[in-house]
Amino acid sequence: MDEKGALYVQTLMQMLLNQAQQFPQKRAFLYRTKDGTLGYYTYHKLLLCVQRLGSALLDRGLEGRHIAIVGKNSISWALTYLAVSCGVGVVVPIEREMQEDSLVNILHYAGIRAVFADKATLQKLFALRKKLPKKLMLFSLEETPLESEATCFDLMREGETLLNAGFDAYTNRLIDPNEMAFLLFTSGTTGNAKGVMLSHRNLCSDIMSVAGRMRLTQNDSTLCLLPLHHSYQAISMLTVLYVGGTVSFCESLRAMANDLTFYQPTVITLVPLMLEKIHKKILEQLSKQTGLKRSLTSGKMSFLMQRFEWKDLRKFAYSAVHAVFGGRLRMIIVGAAPLNPDVAKDFSSFGYPVIIGYGLTECSPIIMCNDPDHVQPDGVGKPLDTVQVIIENSDESGAGEICVKGPMVMLGYYKNKKATQQVLQNGWLRTGDLGYCDENGNYHITGRSKNVIVTKGGKNIYPEEIEYYLNRDPLVLESLIFGGDDASQESVAATVVPDEAAIKEQLHKEQLTNEDIQKAVTDSVRRINRLLPAYKAIRRVFIRKNALDKTSLQKVQRTKRDEDEEAEDLNQTET
Repeated sequence: MDEKGALYVQTLMQMLLNQAQQFPQKRAFLYRTKDGTLGYYTYHKLLLCVQRLGSALLDRGLEGRHIAIVGKNSISWALTYLAVSCGVGVVVPIEREMQEDSLVNILHYAGIRAVFADKATLQKLFALRKKLPKKLMLFSLEETPLESEATCFDLMREGETLLNAGFDAYTNRLIDPNEMAFLLFTSGTTGNAKGVMLSHRNLCSDIMSVAGRMRLTQNDSTLCLLPLHHSYQAISMLTVLYVGGTVSFCESLRAMANDLTFYQPTVITLVPLMLEKIHKKILEQLSKQTGLKRSLTSGKMSFLMQRFEWKDLRKFAYSAVHAVFGGRLRMIIVGAAPLNPDVAKDFSSFGYPVIIGYGLTECSPIIMCNDPDHVQPDGVGKPLDTVQVIIENSDESGAGEICVKGPMVMLGYYKNKKATQQVLQNGWLRTGDLGYCDENGNYHITGRSKNVIVTKGGKNIYPEEIEYYLNRDPLVLESLIFGGDDASQESVAATVVPDEAAIKEQLHKEQLTNEDIQKAVTDSVRRINRLLPAYKAIRRVFIRKNALDKTSLQKVQRTKRDEDEEAEDLNQTET
């Protein structure tokens, strides 16, 4: 225990051993059985399964090896992640939807010796067998082995036999908390993906800090809705396990609605795009309410219910919303991209504080977040207790590059000393993100340093700020701001994905012409330009009918604009 009475751990194995001793019969994992009932793994069973799986992998000669996991969210995914990192070797979570060439390249580059994969990924790997590393072992995360060496469950049975026979190589294995145990590949939203090397010390420091800030307890439960290969969702799962809570897994977004009502989580982790889509559906549902509930959910009454914490009345008024989330939800954690503050405010009215945070994979990943009792919809809160933050090279507005230091900062980039030296300097990590600290010590993110557009007069234009205004327009689904096509890249251009349904409704038309769409978009841009200083005004507009390219966490990939159609040059028509 630390001086505050919280559990102090340096490795995930220490966490598992403690929880198995303190909460042996407490439910660690929940799952849906074949007959549709609720099944579970206790903390005692969780530890046993990790030890069995780890023992089997050591017996198969995988000590110190790099082992990848590629698959949909599941208990077997989590067990493999814990078993490999807690005494076998280095675990390498890989995005399930990764392109084949990229997947093959990472398997070679990361020196992968074994892969745990779901059925769909195994079939993909079998088709690529000639391109894969030699002597690569393939294991199934599902009960169906296909052509793999064995399933995760076969290995656990092997490990049980080994342990019963006195095999103790895994259970007696000492873990160095400062050595690499996790190799995570970034999504590459602004460039090529890099392998981030993390240790148990990195992750454990972040887990303990997040648990304290969020005030999570053993009564909390979470449903993993985002892909577990990403550190953002993984740290959420690990933090709930750290406090003795309960974790369940959503296999796909299609199952989200059913899984929320089935597992009834108290805390969920989302990205802004997901929350904004849910928000839109909720508003549509509330608009159909009648009578007393309609009166309570509009105007001053909604504000009064929140202001004076009339929880019972609010629960009645928003009963349909609470039912969507299973009835027990108390907090939503959002990160990975900017969130429309109005969405956060609305969810607060519904009775769900939205805790906005900021971080990156290189920092295990959480750097700062809001306090549940002091939510700030337009900021990312204060740094975690173990994190130091400075703002470097700030401009006249006080915004500059965010640099951080602390035990959660990565060991470096795998096989990339040059890239490591560029971002790690004297223990400080240069995040590449721009932001400022307000008078209350709360931080605000303004954008990425690589995305900044600099005018001839030395003014900085942050694309994310303009995108925020554009994306709020009812006729715009999403947008991307970038430097114009002039040689200096100083002007502002926009790619806009229009909301054709909204345009049809506005024009009272069943079919739209290209001219209708073009006029609606350019009118929207002109409205936005009136809200901006002249030097930030959008000068060129492109219309894109398809959604913008995104990562698995729904971050827009700024390097891709190949399907755009020029709509109009606004240099002469709008200033």
